[in-house]
Amino acid sequence: MRGNEPLTAEDVELLEGILWKEIGTKADYEQEIGKKPLGEFVRGIVGLDMRAAKDAFSEYLDGANLDGRQIYFVNQIVEYIVKNGMMKDLSVLQESPFTDKGSLADIFTDLSVWMGIRKVIDRINGNAVAA
Repeated sequence: MRGNEPLTAEDVELLEGILWKEIGTKADYEQEIGKKPLGEFVRGIVGLDMRAAKDAFSEYLDGANLDGRQIYFVNQIVEYIVKNGMMKDLSVLQESPFTDKGSLADIFTDLSVWMGIRKVIDRINGNAVAA
């Protein structure tokens, strides 16, 4: 999960066996966590490996012609995802440290660049949920 590999159905079965049979029950899980998918729960605990996060955004950090503010913004996304495992709530992008160099609209005047970054975020989030 830390390597940003897509979670498989077999992975979910293994997690269910651990969390719903060895540690507790599905009812216990749902009482404490709610309906959150197991992959999201575990990714939120373990985070994402820095190298995997940087690799996911490498097109923007290595190859794109981003300015300093844009690179800063993408690096803040990477840091957030490494710590939290995913970025489900994009409203955090309207808070510091993301806004320390300007708002999202100020930083990404070319929406196609932002949409590409958003797709990377969605792909990382999706990898924590079984296909």
